[in-house]
Amino acid sequence: MTVDESSGWASATLKEVPFWRDDMSPEEYETERTYYLKNYHLVRPGLYVPLWKHRMEELE
Repeated sequence: MTVDESSGWASATLKEVPFWRDDMSPEEYETERTYYLKNYHLVRPGLYVPLWKHRMEELE
């Protein structure tokens, strides 16, 4: 599955969220959205980091 095919489910509006990743599945989107809403207090001070970025950092 290509990036275009895997992200074809999402509208352009959904892709504007700060946690969007091109190969994100609908399930990952919902998980990230929940995490974003729970941690919204970190957005204004610029401290919010999406879950998928945390996971990438763990792999490094």
